[in-house]
Amino acid sequence: MANQITGRIIEIGQTVQIPSKSGGSPFTKREFILDATTYDPYTGERSEYENIIPLEFSGDKCAELDRYKNDDVVTISFVLQGRSWTNQDGKLKRMASIRCYKTEARGGVSQSPQTVPAQQPIQQPTPQPTYQQPQNFPPPVDANGNVKDDLPF
Repeated sequence: MANQITGRIIEIGQTVQIPSKSGGSPFTKREFILDATTYDPYTGERSEYENIIPLEFSGDKCAELDRYKNDDVVTISFVLQGRSWTNQDGKLKRMASIRCYKTEARGGVSQSPQTVPAQQPIQQPTPQPTYQQPQNFPPPVDANGNVKDDLPF
């Protein structure tokens, strides 16, 4: 199951290389900030509860962000990753990361992502009602033209 979130890019950081402690190849990552605050689908009002999320790409996926700029609306596919380690004081530490692996311009992948003005809300699809009005059919009648009413009350 893929995790996805749609929002507006607030900030895109630079690609950073972190040297390996064991002498191997450096770890490369690029962080960005996504505003995924929701909007009311009926009024278009922004929620009072902000949802500002720091995300990151790593390795060769860092170049994914080169196609975008601040205020672009994107859908991000990501995985949650965590790890444990023992620090220098002997205490067990844990951390979680949100690792992105795919980004799409809202409405599909494009070479020049669509931009949306900063104040325009992200429109959510309006739910369609599933209830249908009953049609008024004439009541069933028997051969004599009498209304068939087999209800017990």
